[in-house]
Amino acid sequence: MNKEEVRQLLNNQSSKLFDDIVNSRVLGANNHIRMIGEIMLLTAEDESENGKSVLYKVREIARFFMETRGQQSRAIYNAIRYYIKGLDDLENAGEREIRERIANRINAYGAEAAKDMDTLISYGVHIAENLDTIMIFDYSSTVDRFVAELGRKRTIYIPESRALDGGRPFVKTAVEAGHEVHFIPDTTMFIALKKCQAAFMGAETVYPDGTVFNTVGSDILAILCRQIGIPLYVLTPMIKVDTRPVYGYNRLSPMPFDYGPRLAGAWDMEAKELVDFRGIKLLEIAPEYIRSLITEKGIIPSSAFFHEAMEYARFLEEV
Repeated sequence: MNKEEVRQLLNNQSSKLFDDIVNSRVLGANNHIRMIGEIMLLTAEDESENGKSVLYKVREIARFFMETRGQQSRAIYNAIRYYIKGLDDLENAGEREIRERIANRINAYGAEAAKDMDTLISYGVHIAENLDTIMIFDYSSTVDRFVAELGRKRTIYIPESRALDGGRPFVKTAVEAGHEVHFIPDTTMFIALKKCQAAFMGAETVYPDGTVFNTVGSDILAILCRQIGIPLYVLTPMIKVDTRPVYGYNRLSPMPFDYGPRLAGAWDMEAKELVDFRGIKLLEIAPEYIRSLITEKGIIPSSAFFHEAMEYARFLEEV
């Protein structure tokens, strides 16, 4: 099913969540995992649908997001797999059991993910305990919460991350947490980084060798951190691990994106038609640029990540 066909399956409340994801009105893989779960829950709770219809719709919602958003964020793919595991066993189940099993699976994931996030954030706050000035780059709900829970006042530099306007959502949280906030153009990252003691970002996907797949501009930050000699930390739950490259599958390709509406929204049509605005939205950051990955399993140097990644992948197959 294409986007419009899937959207037609949803009620009004679910449609809004769907639109917020596919139109990038809400950013962050963790937010999208939660919202996809909410769409499935709303579908399961819809009393106008019978059990067979609920199963069909939940499967189509899962398939759509696994084939689209899940191809760029393994966390989303892994979480949806968890949501729908066991659905095939419900073909002959009663309507009540179908609804309950779907809800229980989604709620169980949410509870476990919340516990893991609490642990991850505590490790991040601990490593930042003696840091007074930091930079955070491109919106990540994990990094956003990290900023909210830092405790004492810090000086935080936030580049605009213009590609997806990914810096601006951080500002509200950082200000409300009482930090001194500097919102800067991406082009001034180098000079601002010289004032920082560390930089933090999230991840869309992480490979077992410690490579991180994240928003365009993350590579620039990584290179600058290495050049200046300050650590770059990646806050990421283990659900974002993608082990497919270990078995010979191709890594994710840079995600194409049309920057025309963002860069030339005010241009006249004739001028816009003469210019190519195509670019990419997501790309790889090599492990040698990353000091450590901050996860619920601990603060792991990128060079030591392989074992933890493969152990976690085995765990996912069992739950």
